Amino acid sequence: MKIRNLRWWICALLFLASVISYIDRQTISIAAPAITKEFSLSNEQLAGILSAFLFAYTFGQLVSGRFFDWIGSRRGFAISIAVWSAANALTAWVTKPWGFQYLRFLLGIGESGNFPGGVKVLTEWFPAKERAFAGGVFNSGASTGAIVAGPLVGTVTHYWGWRAAFIVTGSLGFIWLIGWLLLYRRPQEHALLTEEERAVVLTHEQAIESPLHLRWLDLLRFRQVWALPLARFLEEPIIWMSVFWLPKYFVDVRGLSLLHTGWLLTLPFVALDIGYIAGGWISSDLVRRGWSVQSAKLAVMAAAAVLMLAAIPAGFAGSVAGFTVFISCATMGHGAWFSNMLTIPSDITPPDLVASVYGISAMGGGLGGIFVTEITGIVADRFHTFTPVLVVAGFLPLLATGLLVRLKVWKPLPSVLTACC
Repeated sequence: MKIRNLRWWICALLFLASVISYIDRQTISIAAPAITKEFSLSNEQLAGILSAFLFAYTFGQLVSGRFFDWIGSRRGFAISIAVWSAANALTAWVTKPWGFQYLRFLLGIGESGNFPGGVKVLTEWFPAKERAFAGGVFNSGASTGAIVAGPLVGTVTHYWGWRAAFIVTGSLGFIWLIGWLLLYRRPQEHALLTEEERAVVLTHEQAIESPLHLRWLDLLRFRQVWALPLARFLEEPIIWMSVFWLPKYFVDVRGLSLLHTGWLLTLPFVALDIGYIAGGWISSDLVRRGWSVQSAKLAVMAAAAVLMLAAIPAGFAGSVAGFTVFISCATMGHGAWFSNMLTIPSDITPPDLVASVYGISAMGGGLGGIFVTEITGIVADRFHTFTPVLVVAGFLPLLATGLLVRLKVWKPLPSVLTACC
């Protein structure tokens, strides 16, 4: 028996992996008011715990990209999600602050495989004209996870305590793992792939071929490769600030309860979900209308960078409603920008190096996250405001988009062998 549109079922599994990933990484942020109270932690100490995840996540993607290219997507995802799910569940038994740092570090190592692996799977299963939309669907799992995490973790923590929240969220990945091992194979080996879809999936495989044998370190010779982490370093502070600090902002600055905060957090992440889907769909639709892949992605990313300027008035909003509207516009902009950024490595890189290039690009986003997380903790403790962070984060995406244009990041690697840095 064959499965029609199998590539979209594969995409659905990637979507669910991202849902679980973001539920797990946000559990500690949503439960943070209860945890900081029990352990008497300051915002700077909480920032140190959050940064432990980001440090492992950032540099782990460098390794996991190469790991996925070596071991393959099926086994790579199985190992990755098993590690991060175990780390999240074990947090329920932490009794000392250092335990949070250790397990968040382990969570970051596991989760560092999600996006490099996902981009590799998309490259294997989708032609270029569908890839931005498929990437948007896959990436929308992140915001969907954030939407689910708020009410789920907020409610469980409110009624049964923060330890129960980690047990509940930590169990989800092991359920997903069963479906992944049953369904996933490479398209060349998949017995359930129809002949019609096989023609669609496999004809694009040799679209980008490198005539050279490139080592991992050779990738850093190309300006396109190091432009990607620089751009993500500039653009991603807005989303990391939203993921890690919005729960504390609503409780500490706006005076909301943890339960109320959990439900209110759904709004910025619904907007993020809309951005992921719309950004990928619009650029894919423009390609179908005759635009080049480069022009379509650039147009969407430029408009999204303008939309992220909404973070600036969010910092000065006088009401919870006003703040929520502005920050939701900013997260929507990030979603549209990132759904196109996500698949640039697959546009310019030979298939056997896509995960490695994505891992390098993700390092920049993680470093930006570490920077903004630490700065936010310091600013919140010393000045009792989040406004300066929001203002700076609102401007940076415009710089990131300009950098991509200036460095001509869309040129495929094999065509610029003599133009490398």
